[in-house]
Amino acid sequence: MAATNPSTVVNFDADAARAAALDVAGDDLLLVVEFDRRSFNPLYLTDRVREYYDDEAAMARHFEEIHSYIYLDFTERDLYEDLYPPAGESRAFATYLEEFVALRVLFDGEGLFLALAPDADVTGVVGAVEGAA
Repeated sequence: MAATNPSTVVNFDADAARAAALDVAGDDLLLVVEFDRRSFNPLYLTDRVREYYDDEAAMARHFEEIHSYIYLDFTERDLYEDLYPPAGESRAFATYLEEFVALRVLFDGEGLFLALAPDADVTGVVGAVEGAA
């Protein structure tokens, strides 16, 4: 069973964005974490994600490690906008791994990290998150 927590980090409506992602992805949604440059908060976490870790402490350490690199998303966003100015704003990044898709939907210095099953409707989730946030 999935665990949920209320939003405490970002200024956009992360709770509505999580619900919208769940509406689109259903069981393909594995994890949702809100973040900014200073902190993060898991909003939605399935048992499948918990199975990757020996215990809650190991999971927390790994999430902290991931968050320590979050500045790269904002740097990469700026890079793509500089390289492709006619293309507009960078809205999201997706990394396809064997076990899941790591999706980061970015707003103004904040974002959502979502883990999705490999066959999930990534574009649909991005649109739903942006529309609800």
